[in-house]
Amino acid sequence: MPCKITSISYALPEGKITHGQMCERFGRAVMDKIARASGIFVRRVASQNQCASDLACQAAKLILNPEIKSGIDMLIFATQTPDYMLPTTACIIQDRLGLGKGVIAFDINLGCTQFVYGLSAAKAYIDSGMARRVLLLCGDTPTRLINPKDKSAAALFSDAASACIVEHSKNAGVGEFVFGSDGKNYADLICPTSGMRRRPTTEDYIEKADENNNIRSNADLYINGFKIFAFAFKIIPQAVEALLKKSGLTKDDIDLYIFHQAGEKIVVSAAQRLGLDMKKVYFKMHDVGNCGGSSIPIAMADAIISGRLKKGMKALVCSFGVGLSWGACIVDFDGGAPHAATLEKFEDSPQKPQSQAMADFA
Repeated sequence: MPCKITSISYALPEGKITHGQMCERFGRAVMDKIARASGIFVRRVASQNQCASDLACQAAKLILNPEIKSGIDMLIFATQTPDYMLPTTACIIQDRLGLGKGVIAFDINLGCTQFVYGLSAAKAYIDSGMARRVLLLCGDTPTRLINPKDKSAAALFSDAASACIVEHSKNAGVGEFVFGSDGKNYADLICPTSGMRRRPTTEDYIEKADENNNIRSNADLYINGFKIFAFAFKIIPQAVEALLKKSGLTKDDIDLYIFHQAGEKIVVSAAQRLGLDMKKVYFKMHDVGNCGGSSIPIAMADAIISGRLKKGMKALVCSFGVGLSWGACIVDFDGGAPHAATLEKFEDSPQKPQSQAMADFA
């Protein structure tokens, strides 16, 4: 059965860390250099008692009404910062949103690639006939895992969540997928003592400075920025080219490319390697940060709200990151663009860098 995205939304916490605040913390020269590469000038931070599920519920309520809710038969919550190790957070969200008790509900433990993988799961269930309308939620609060004295991570990541409705349709809107995994390099982006493999000891909470004076403990999130960049630079072009070949499309057939918003330099470098027209590469990171698995749906919703992505267009989305994992897919808006919503006004946002705005009005 064909399926399409009919609604998409996102929610961000009220807390913000501006470029000026980061300069006060780490020094202007250091932060200006990081910002030139990352293209990120504002990060969003959840409050002390705010979980990823809270943000996900906020996003979901923007696209739910009694009629839509009554038809939802599946709920997926993709996250790596659940409310609890157990029970499954999706079951808790089912009750919070007032969905029926017959709803299939489960979590997907993925980070940066959660939207693409979640969308494929929704499509698979609809294709099989086991579901007709799926609520796909993505969300994380990585700032809870980051040492504020670690500029390699604190300068990039934001807390956020997204929601979308995927449902059976006459015309296919969700197209082909490609995926991949490289578990050999799992330690390049990791929270070492966050699970059962390595239980934290007193020594794991001792902070240490690395060779770049980033301070963290083994209980904090660690990212090897150089290796992640090298991974993305290699895998993005491979994934995009494989997907286009599988779909019988060329680069020119795609109206908008939406990559995981990991940082401007990563996206630009991969796009240039592919020989893409930068007027087709969409950015939404300068005033929201790297929102992990929600970065693609946030950018997609932003493009729809601004009118850049509309009926008759094809979008290619490509995600990559923690795992290491990657995934890409084609989203066709031949039948019309989804309803898109957010409560964010961005009235006090810094100006979007010109290098990120080339696709805004193309």
